[in-house]
Amino acid sequence: MILRDRIQTDLKTAAILFAATLVALSLSACKSDENKDTETIAVILVTQNLQTTTSTPSSTTTNATCATTGPCKLFATSANATVNAGIAGLDANCAADVNKPSGGGTYKALVSDGTNRRACTTANCGTGTGESIDWVLKPNKQYVRSNGTTVIGTTTANGVFSFPLTNGFQATINGTNGIWTGLNTNWTSSASDCTDWSTTIATNASFGVHDDTSNAALSVGTAGCSNAAKVVCVEQ
Repeated sequence: MILRDRIQTDLKTAAILFAATLVALSLSACKSDENKDTETIAVILVTQNLQTTTSTPSSTTTNATCATTGPCKLFATSANATVNAGIAGLDANCAADVNKPSGGGTYKALVSDGTNRRACTTANCGTGTGESIDWVLKPNKQYVRSNGTTVIGTTTANGVFSFPLTNGFQATINGTNGIWTGLNTNWTSSASDCTDWSTTIATNASFGVHDDTSNAALSVGTAGCSNAAKVVCVEQ
Protein backbone atom coordinates (compact mmCIF):
# COMPACT_ATOMS: atom_id res chain seq x y z
CA MET A 1 0.00 0.00 0.00
CA ILE A 2 2.80 2.41 0.91
CA LEU A 3 4.69 1.56 -2.33
CA ARG A 4 1.56 2.11 -4.45
CA ASP A 5 0.89 5.49 -2.83
CA ARG A 6 4.49 6.53 -3.39
CA ILE A 7 4.34 5.57 -7.09
CA GLN A 8 1.10 7.52 -7.52
CA THR A 9 2.67 10.53 -5.85
CA ASP A 10 5.77 10.33 -8.07
CA LEU A 11 3.63 10.12 -11.23
CA LYS A 12 1.52 13.06 -10.10
CA THR A 13 4.64 15.12 -9.40
CA ALA A 14 6.13 14.25 -12.80
CA ALA A 15 2.92 15.32 -14.53
CA ILE A 16 2.95 18.64 -12.70
CA LEU A 17 6.58 19.31 -13.62
CA PHE A 18 5.91 18.45 -17.30
CA ALA A 19 2.91 20.77 -17.44
CA ALA A 20 4.85 23.55 -15.78
CA THR A 21 7.68 23.14 -18.28
CA LEU A 22 5.25 23.49 -21.18
CA VAL A 23 3.82 26.63 -19.61
CA ALA A 24 7.27 28.06 -19.17
CA LEU A 25 8.18 27.37 -22.80
CA SER A 26 4.96 28.94 -24.04
CA LEU A 27 5.49 32.01 -21.94
CA SER A 28 9.06 32.29 -23.13
CA ALA A 29 7.94 32.24 -26.74
CA CYS A 30 5.22 34.84 -26.26
CA LYS A 31 6.80 37.27 -23.84
CA SER A 32 9.58 39.75 -24.34
CA ASP A 33 13.00 38.94 -22.92
CA GLU A 34 12.58 41.34 -20.01
CA ASN A 35 9.50 39.39 -18.80
CA LYS A 36 10.87 35.86 -19.31
CA ASP A 37 12.65 35.59 -15.99
CA THR A 38 9.68 36.93 -14.06
CA GLU A 39 7.25 34.53 -15.74
CA THR A 40 9.58 31.54 -15.32
CA ILE A 41 10.08 32.25 -11.61
CA ALA A 42 6.32 32.54 -11.18
CA VAL A 43 5.83 29.15 -12.85
CA ILE A 44 8.48 27.56 -10.60
CA LEU A 45 6.83 28.95 -7.48
CA VAL A 46 3.43 27.68 -8.60
CA THR A 47 4.94 24.27 -9.35
CA GLN A 48 6.56 24.05 -5.92
CA ASN A 49 3.27 24.96 -4.29
CA LEU A 50 1.44 22.29 -6.27
CA GLN A 51 4.02 19.69 -5.31
CA THR A 52 3.60 20.59 -1.66
CA THR A 53 -0.18 20.41 -1.73
CA THR A 54 -0.43 17.19 -3.73
CA SER A 55 2.33 15.18 -2.10
CA THR A 56 1.34 12.38 0.21
CA PRO A 57 2.24 13.19 3.82
CA SER A 58 5.08 11.04 5.00
CA SER A 59 3.99 8.37 7.41
CA THR A 60 5.11 8.75 10.99
CA THR A 61 5.77 5.99 13.45
CA THR A 62 4.39 6.60 16.91
CA ASN A 63 6.37 4.83 19.58
CA ALA A 64 3.97 5.71 22.34
CA THR A 65 4.62 4.00 25.65
CA CYS A 66 2.93 4.15 29.00
CA ALA A 67 5.82 6.33 30.16
CA THR A 68 4.33 9.16 28.10
CA THR A 69 0.69 8.19 27.56
CA GLY A 70 -0.68 7.26 30.97
CA PRO A 71 -0.34 4.85 33.89
CA CYS A 72 1.91 1.83 33.45
CA LYS A 73 0.75 -1.66 34.33
CA LEU A 74 2.18 -4.37 36.56
CA PHE A 75 1.33 -8.03 36.74
CA ALA A 76 2.64 -11.16 38.40
CA THR A 77 3.25 -14.13 36.13
CA SER A 78 0.95 -17.10 36.22
CA ALA A 79 3.81 -19.47 35.49
CA ASN A 80 6.77 -19.94 37.78
CA ALA A 81 9.82 -17.95 36.77
CA THR A 82 12.88 -19.39 35.07
CA VAL A 83 15.68 -18.36 37.41
CA ASN A 84 18.67 -19.83 35.58
CA ALA A 85 18.57 -17.88 32.30
CA GLY A 86 19.69 -14.46 33.50
CA ILE A 87 17.77 -11.18 33.46
CA ALA A 88 16.90 -11.79 29.81
CA GLY A 89 15.26 -15.08 30.73
CA LEU A 90 13.11 -13.43 33.39
CA ASP A 91 12.10 -10.72 30.90
CA ALA A 92 11.20 -13.49 28.46
CA ASN A 93 8.92 -14.99 31.11
CA CYS A 94 7.10 -11.65 31.24
CA ALA A 95 6.70 -11.50 27.47
CA ALA A 96 5.30 -15.01 27.19
CA ASP A 97 3.07 -15.23 30.26
CA VAL A 98 -0.70 -15.61 29.94
CA ASN A 99 -1.24 -12.86 32.52
CA LYS A 100 0.39 -10.27 30.29
CA PRO A 101 -2.26 -7.62 29.48
CA SER A 102 -3.56 -7.40 25.94
CA GLY A 103 -2.62 -4.48 23.73
CA GLY A 104 1.06 -5.17 23.24
CA GLY A 105 3.71 -3.30 25.15
CA THR A 106 7.06 -4.40 26.51
CA TYR A 107 7.29 -5.81 30.03
CA LYS A 108 10.42 -6.35 32.09
CA ALA A 109 10.94 -8.28 35.30
CA LEU A 110 11.11 -6.36 38.56
CA VAL A 111 14.31 -8.06 39.71
CA SER A 112 17.90 -7.11 40.41
CA ASP A 113 21.23 -8.85 40.04
CA GLY A 114 23.20 -5.80 41.14
CA THR A 115 25.11 -5.56 37.87
CA ASN A 116 22.92 -5.82 34.79
CA ARG A 117 19.78 -4.53 36.45
CA ARG A 118 19.44 -2.71 39.71
CA ALA A 119 17.26 -0.13 41.40
CA CYS A 120 19.49 1.44 44.05
CA THR A 121 22.92 1.31 45.61
CA THR A 122 21.77 3.24 48.67
CA ALA A 123 18.52 2.97 50.60
CA ASN A 124 15.63 4.09 48.38
CA CYS A 125 18.12 5.56 45.87
CA GLY A 126 19.07 8.42 48.16
CA THR A 127 21.28 10.07 45.54
CA GLY A 128 18.80 9.76 42.68
CA THR A 129 18.20 7.72 39.54
CA GLY A 130 21.91 7.69 38.70
CA GLU A 131 22.16 4.66 40.98
CA SER A 132 19.95 2.60 38.65
CA ILE A 133 20.92 0.31 35.79
CA ASP A 134 18.27 -0.83 33.30
CA TRP A 135 15.70 -0.23 36.01
CA VAL A 136 12.10 -1.06 35.20
CA LEU A 137 10.21 1.64 37.12
CA LYS A 138 9.96 5.24 35.91
CA PRO A 139 10.25 8.25 38.26
CA ASN A 140 7.04 10.02 39.33
CA LYS A 141 4.89 7.48 37.50
CA GLN A 142 1.59 5.96 38.51
CA TYR A 143 1.34 2.17 38.25
CA VAL A 144 -1.83 0.09 38.11
CA ARG A 145 -2.66 -3.58 38.03
CA SER A 146 -3.25 -5.35 34.74
CA ASN A 147 -6.95 -4.40 34.81
CA GLY A 148 -5.86 -0.83 34.15
CA THR A 149 -7.80 0.67 37.05
CA THR A 150 -6.57 -0.70 40.40
CA VAL A 151 -3.89 1.73 41.54
CA ILE A 152 -0.73 0.26 43.05
CA GLY A 153 1.02 3.53 43.71
CA THR A 154 3.12 6.33 42.26
CA THR A 155 6.89 6.15 42.24
CA THR A 156 9.15 8.76 43.78
CA ALA A 157 11.48 11.03 41.84
CA ASN A 158 14.07 8.29 42.38
CA GLY A 159 12.06 5.70 40.47
CA VAL A 160 10.99 3.45 43.36
CA PHE A 161 7.83 3.02 45.42
CA SER A 162 7.43 4.30 48.93
CA PHE A 163 5.56 1.96 51.25
CA PRO A 164 2.81 1.22 51.98
CA LEU A 165 1.43 0.79 48.50
CA THR A 166 -2.18 1.67 47.75
CA ASN A 167 -2.70 -1.94 46.61
CA GLY A 168 -0.35 -4.87 46.24
CA PHE A 169 1.20 -5.67 42.89
CA GLN A 170 -1.43 -8.34 42.30
CA ALA A 171 -3.91 -10.49 44.19
CA THR A 172 -2.97 -14.02 45.15
CA ILE A 173 -2.58 -16.32 42.13
CA ASN A 174 -3.38 -20.03 42.36
CA GLY A 175 -3.07 -19.89 46.13
CA THR A 176 0.52 -18.64 46.05
CA ASN A 177 2.07 -15.20 46.27
CA GLY A 178 5.85 -15.65 46.24
CA ILE A 179 7.90 -13.62 43.76
CA TRP A 180 11.61 -13.62 43.08
CA THR A 181 13.13 -10.14 43.37
CA GLY A 182 16.82 -10.19 44.29
CA LEU A 183 16.03 -7.06 46.31
CA ASN A 184 16.24 -5.92 49.89
CA THR A 185 13.32 -4.10 51.50
CA ASN A 186 14.95 -0.71 50.76
CA TRP A 187 15.38 -1.36 47.01
CA THR A 188 19.10 -2.16 47.22
CA SER A 189 20.30 -5.37 45.61
CA SER A 190 20.37 -8.51 47.70
CA ALA A 191 23.48 -10.67 47.82
CA SER A 192 21.16 -13.59 47.12
CA ASP A 193 20.02 -13.77 43.50
CA CYS A 194 20.58 -17.34 42.26
CA THR A 195 24.13 -16.30 41.32
CA ASP A 196 22.95 -13.52 39.01
CA TRP A 197 19.94 -15.60 38.03
CA SER A 198 22.12 -18.26 36.46
CA THR A 199 21.49 -21.45 38.41
CA THR A 200 19.06 -23.36 40.58
CA ILE A 201 21.73 -25.46 42.26
CA ALA A 202 22.85 -24.76 45.85
CA THR A 203 21.96 -21.08 45.74
CA ASN A 204 19.36 -18.79 47.28
CA ALA A 205 17.51 -15.67 46.18
CA SER A 206 15.59 -12.92 47.89
CA PHE A 207 11.85 -13.17 47.42
CA GLY A 208 8.80 -11.08 48.30
CA VAL A 209 5.03 -11.45 48.23
CA HIS A 210 3.11 -9.74 45.45
CA ASP A 211 -0.15 -9.19 47.33
CA ASP A 212 1.43 -7.26 50.22
CA THR A 213 1.37 -3.45 50.46
CA SER A 214 4.36 -3.20 52.79
CA ASN A 215 8.01 -3.58 51.83
CA ALA A 216 7.44 -7.32 52.20
CA ALA A 217 6.49 -7.01 48.54
CA LEU A 218 10.23 -6.79 47.91
CA SER A 219 11.61 -9.20 50.47
CA VAL A 220 10.53 -11.45 53.29
CA GLY A 221 13.74 -13.46 53.23
CA THR A 222 15.57 -15.88 50.97
CA ALA A 223 14.73 -19.28 49.54
CA GLY A 224 16.54 -21.95 47.58
CA CYS A 225 16.52 -21.29 43.86
CA SER A 226 15.13 -24.75 43.17
CA ASN A 227 11.85 -23.57 44.70
CA ALA A 228 8.97 -22.34 42.57
CA ALA A 229 8.02 -18.66 42.57
CA LYS A 230 6.72 -16.10 40.14
CA VAL A 231 8.04 -12.73 39.02
CA VAL A 232 6.44 -9.30 38.79
CA CYS A 233 6.52 -7.71 35.34
CA VAL A 234 6.47 -3.97 34.64
CA GLU A 235 5.27 -2.23 31.51
CA GLN A 236 7.89 -0.02 29.85
